[in-house]
Amino acid sequence: MSPYAEAGAASPALGVDRPTHVVVVPQEGYAFESFKAGTRNFYFEAWRNLAEDLGESSVSIFNVDPGEAPSLWHLRLSEYVQDVGATHIITHIESDPGSSGSTWTWDTAWGLLSSRWDGVLLGVMFDSAFEWIAAKSRLLARMSPRFMVVDICMPMDGSMVRGRPEVGPVNMPVSRESLALVEDRLDGVTPSFDVSFIGVMYPYRIGLVSRLRASGISVAVNPHRPDQAEDDTSSRLAQPSWLDYMAGLRSSRMTLNFSQSSAGRFEQLKTRVLEATLAGTLLLTDDRDRTGRFWLQDEEFGYFKTADDAAPVIATYLEDPVRLAAVAAAGRLRARSLAHTHFWGGIEQGLKRRELPTLGFGAPQD
Repeated sequence: MSPYAEAGAASPALGVDRPTHVVVVPQEGYAFESFKAGTRNFYFEAWRNLAEDLGESSVSIFNVDPGEAPSLWHLRLSEYVQDVGATHIITHIESDPGSSGSTWTWDTAWGLLSSRWDGVLLGVMFDSAFEWIAAKSRLLARMSPRFMVVDICMPMDGSMVRGRPEVGPVNMPVSRESLALVEDRLDGVTPSFDVSFIGVMYPYRIGLVSRLRASGISVAVNPHRPDQAEDDTSSRLAQPSWLDYMAGLRSSRMTLNFSQSSAGRFEQLKTRVLEATLAGTLLLTDDRDRTGRFWLQDEEFGYFKTADDAAPVIATYLEDPVRLAAVAAAGRLRARSLAHTHFWGGIEQGLKRRELPTLGFGAPQD
């Protein structure tokens, strides 16, 4: 038995003796317009990314439509994983599927599943910096050692159960189908700005951009939008499509990433890091640890410690356009590899560390 099995000792055995079959339970499934390629629907991408690498027979979708009673989909899911011989379930563990974040009943669902099914529940987290969100997964982890967190932002080892490995941070999956759509959208887009910031304008980000502008750096904020989305409220509303967002990133020679969480002074790996490098712009970021786990500093991305430090870094790159282009190109090459391999490859490594059933997926490219 795994040394991490101190919780949930009454659960079925940790090993499974059947071919890999992963059931994806999307946060927004078939009822949502976003459940298609090129929209940044995280679980659509996870599904297609795995199918592209392991084959269609190794993964399936369990759909929950908005309004379905939790008691019904709990029972359906329990029966479905038995019917398809599932070895793993992956889902957005911070809320119920199809609920738009309004309900959370995974404790009840996992209580049913873990008593009847011998597979692994992979719970993806986006906002683990919020303690009440992390507490939900902590409860599931204590119910059974066959629950494993997959966090896209932060390291998670020991955060659920002391000494127990988890997964994180991992880069978001991007299917080859979606990447082809990105390439089509970016075709012909050339940089018209030196520096951009694209994203939600949290108050601290407004201050950082203001300081950069005060130092003489021209920063285009959300230039892909027709409106002036430079405050917290407006930058959250009427969001352009993901493909237009990617074109916005491509429209500047360099783009800024601010890694602090909206929950406070927590450094996170932002999805913008992968998106910016995929788009071919030079990433300038204020985090070394998170980005530096996957890209090489000064060779594949640029680093600044504070807003005051960013101005001379930007000036140095603008004075050497050959180096700027080379770093951006190297970052893009790395991103294309990570987009296809790192999400599921990181999970594979985590499963091995926990001595849980693995997927048969190749190691992530670091």
